[in-house]
Amino acid sequence: KPKEEATYTDIFAKTICELAQTHEKLITITAAMMDGCGLKGFAKRFPDRFFDVGIAEEHAVTFACGLAAGGFHPFFAVYSSFLQRGYDQILHDMCMQNLPVTLMLDRAGLVGNDGETHQGIFDLSYLSSIPNMHIMAPKNKWELSDMMKYALVMDAPVAVRYPRGEAYSGLKEFRAPVELGKAELLYAEGEVCLLAVGSMVVTALAVRELLKEYGIDCSIVNARFVKPIDEKAVEWAARNHRMVVTMEENVSSGGFGEKVREYFDTLETESVLMNVALPDDYVEHGNVDLLRHETGIDAESITSRIRKEMVDLL
Repeated sequence: KPKEEATYTDIFAKTICELAQTHEKLITITAAMMDGCGLKGFAKRFPDRFFDVGIAEEHAVTFACGLAAGGFHPFFAVYSSFLQRGYDQILHDMCMQNLPVTLMLDRAGLVGNDGETHQGIFDLSYLSSIPNMHIMAPKNKWELSDMMKYALVMDAPVAVRYPRGEAYSGLKEFRAPVELGKAELLYAEGEVCLLAVGSMVVTALAVRELLKEYGIDCSIVNARFVKPIDEKAVEWAARNHRMVVTMEENVSSGGFGEKVREYFDTLETESVLMNVALPDDYVEHGNVDLLRHETGIDAESITSRIRKEMVDLL
């Protein structure tokens, strides 16, 4: 049997145990999802620093805030779609008081066979509407680990969102230190600039290869932060490309693309902005690759949209 690749949940599980060894104030919380969120090992090794509050996400957030106010740093591991229940507590208890709680959003983006209610496609929208919140999304397994380390010392409300399934192990050579609100430039070359969030960086690489076949040069920026967005990176993209494309696995309404557009519209530029996101709708149960194609966020669909737009620009 071939060795299975580590999932993002596995990377979280390994990193949280490593961090707990050197940070005695680190606490983990789950809402009846110890196995699903990867906290089984932590619970065994640090039983007095692990809390399962049952199916009560609202309580989990407020409990985390109480701990944070008392000098601890809680990491609440939760599926993206389940955190919706705790919106009020994130708003009033966590962010209004600016407390250092880290939300680890597992299963963010399309999750397919778990069903319609489990699609983690609203978190960027509902979390970024809240003042004092900071949102990060890693491009690969090393970046998830780096973002967790950064969240621990940041001393503010943080959410880290990562997808279900195998952790991407490409782009290992790109590991710039995580800095607040700063994107990471991966490739700088030409007409189109892809500004991609988290899991969409892998899709951006595929789009870049497809565009090359049509003789279109393509830059890639790994957004890293959805809140705050990197305005300098947006400005650089707009000034140096004919077209800027935002890419996210979240609904279009209130998402990353909308934030970029708001800033983009203040710039004096000839560049055109295209937003690639999920439709402002519920996405049905199904195979993730199929759903990505149907919703137009797969590499082929994005490439054909870009090509069509480029032709219109000529």
